[in-house]
Amino acid sequence: MATPRDIAAAYRLLEEMFINPALRDDQAIAFWFEQVRTSLPHVAKQLDRFVEADGATSSHEYVSTLELSPPCPLYLGSHMFEEPSTCSGISTSPRNAFMLELSGMYEHFGFELGNVEMPDFLPVMLNFLAISLEGSKEDTLGLRRRMVEQYLLPGLSPLAKGFEKFGSVYGLLIPAIELVATEDLQQMGDVPMWKSPDEQSGKVSLNVLSDTKPAKSLKDLNIPEVRP
Repeated sequence: MATPRDIAAAYRLLEEMFINPALRDDQAIAFWFEQVRTSLPHVAKQLDRFVEADGATSSHEYVSTLELSPPCPLYLGSHMFEEPSTCSGISTSPRNAFMLELSGMYEHFGFELGNVEMPDFLPVMLNFLAISLEGSKEDTLGLRRRMVEQYLLPGLSPLAKGFEKFGSVYGLLIPAIELVATEDLQQMGDVPMWKSPDEQSGKVSLNVLSDTKPAKSLKDLNIPEVRP
């Protein structure tokens, strides 16, 4: 049976695969691959399909698909929500609420995002899911379940469709992420998904990103400020 450490290794391996092939850490990949192959063979099998496919190690394929005004950006929110047509629409867009909720979750676990990337950048999300498993802090609130069920999985399908449209080899990584996320959810057991106070009282639906006013700040999310 896979352990949290095994699942974290799978997340880290997937994160590394979404890096430009010229910058990937081959030694770390080999280490994580060995661990995943032993504990999560179904995930390793899907990753083998990616590694063996044409374009998986091509920097040109990576840049043309994922960089330089990419046709398939790795920002999940860009696939889940329509981009605002005006500058004033940015602050009230559903994606803004999505980003704020992600940022609040990162802060809760002491995950330092900095100014390097946006909160909905897929490799960042995978990195967070790995780190939050490796840390000593136990997720008794069900925040990681919310992360996987509400933020990660819903964004993978539209991203996969984008990869399929452009015939990108990176589409082979999406089923692997789904397999790891499913294993992660099973490991969480009966811990329910975290809900905001408004959700618990029935004032808003769980689909807070589409039918409610976006939060204006992290404090509006009411995520307890607990550090590891």
